[in-house]
Amino acid sequence: MSIRTSTLLGTLTITAVAVTACGGDAGESDTSAAWREATSAEDGGGMDQLIEDAQAEGTFTAMGLYDDWANYGGLLEAFSEKYDIEIVNDTSTGSSQDLINAVVNRQGQADSLDYLDTGVSFAHDADEDGLLAEYAPATIDDIDEEFIGENGTWINHLGGTIAIGCDTSRIEECPTSFADLLDDAYRGQVAIPGDPTTGESGFMIVHAAALANGGSLDDIEPGIEFFSELDEIGNFIPVEAGAGTIETGETPIVLEWDYNLQPIAEDLAEDADIELEINTPSDGEVSSFYAASLNDDAPHPAVARLFFEFLFSDEGQNLLLEGAVSPVRLDAMIESGTVDQDALDELPNSDGITAPMPTLEQRQANQAVINEQWSGAIQ
Repeated sequence: MSIRTSTLLGTLTITAVAVTACGGDAGESDTSAAWREATSAEDGGGMDQLIEDAQAEGTFTAMGLYDDWANYGGLLEAFSEKYDIEIVNDTSTGSSQDLINAVVNRQGQADSLDYLDTGVSFAHDADEDGLLAEYAPATIDDIDEEFIGENGTWINHLGGTIAIGCDTSRIEECPTSFADLLDDAYRGQVAIPGDPTTGESGFMIVHAAALANGGSLDDIEPGIEFFSELDEIGNFIPVEAGAGTIETGETPIVLEWDYNLQPIAEDLAEDADIELEINTPSDGEVSSFYAASLNDDAPHPAVARLFFEFLFSDEGQNLLLEGAVSPVRLDAMIESGTVDQDALDELPNSDGITAPMPTLEQRQANQAVINEQWSGAIQ
């Protein structure tokens, strides 16, 4: 999530949007304040009580949940309509670090965040800093322990694989590997969505580049060296790439999540008659899940927990699936027959997540290396 700037989608320019329901911003009631201590719906009095208290609060606040990012637009609209909750979603920024900063800087304020969608490393650090609330949705038993934070304060909810997007109207032969990106034919044409020191997508792209260049999930330095070389020969562009920059021709080749590239490709084909070819790098495949979490200081604690219940329900997970991501409960929904088969058939990889993923320990070690070396590698 996770660099998710307005340039990613090219169409989201307002700083705050609201999907308006009939509810108002009643704020935290005496009753709903008890939800801060509840670690499950049952613990707080049951789902009916949670719904009642959430509707009394009336508002859900978030940041960086762009409409085309994993179908968050459809997810938020469905949640708003189902529970009569107003959505206030700040789309002026969306990197993982920006979300954490907002939680820190807005403590005790009504415009703080109820919910966060971040990279795992950022969620882990936020947990260590005491910023996140422990809460388990009703479907928690469907989720393997490896996808749940040690203290139960974050849960992986959606994932995908790094891919290469290529505008075939401007590129004669599209690259299919990281090695290809070093070709002189791609001078001034390769970009990524954002800074890997502050967001998950760039971070995982460097992981993939490391695997393609003799590194491993334990050794990210070859990935940094690859981008340093790409920058030195003039192929890398220091631009936050997205649908808008592809459409204008500024970034004809973009490394991104496959699930972000797929809706961008569909929109470009329909709106600009641009064919975006999407290839999984043959020499460096990496996947990752993002982490969903609740602000311990959420201004609407009942709404925050109700959204978590919705996010991890069959309905919520299928709405994510419509956004071309692999929801964390995919296997359980396939087994139970509750999966949206049409959406499943449209996944970039119908088998879900198959590429390797770094562990939390690997992420932490590699994040420290990225933070130390990236700015010096890209001039």
